[in-house]
Amino acid sequence: MRYLVNGTLRADRTRDDLLGTIKGRSISDDAWELVRSGAITEHAFKIGPRPGFFLIIEGDSEATVRATIAGMPAVRDGWFEIDVDPISRFMSDFR
Repeated sequence: MRYLVNGTLRADRTRDDLLGTIKGRSISDDAWELVRSGAITEHAFKIGPRPGFFLIIEGDSEATVRATIAGMPAVRDGWFEIDVDPISRFMSDFR
């Protein structure tokens, strides 16, 4: 099943703090491995006033998806509020 993972900067963290933490760092090897293996099929950064990211990720359940992303440094370190929602192709499984 496919899931949309929406990570939004926590309200108690600032954009400047986040940028100071990630500036000059690359995406973690764990995250890139999920892209290379096909588990993450889409990914992007959100660049608005409350930055974050989104992922389209394959998983057996919401719990599996959450466990999969839990090791990513920015998630593990508590920078983001995480929402995980199951998705499907437009109208293919809409009930």
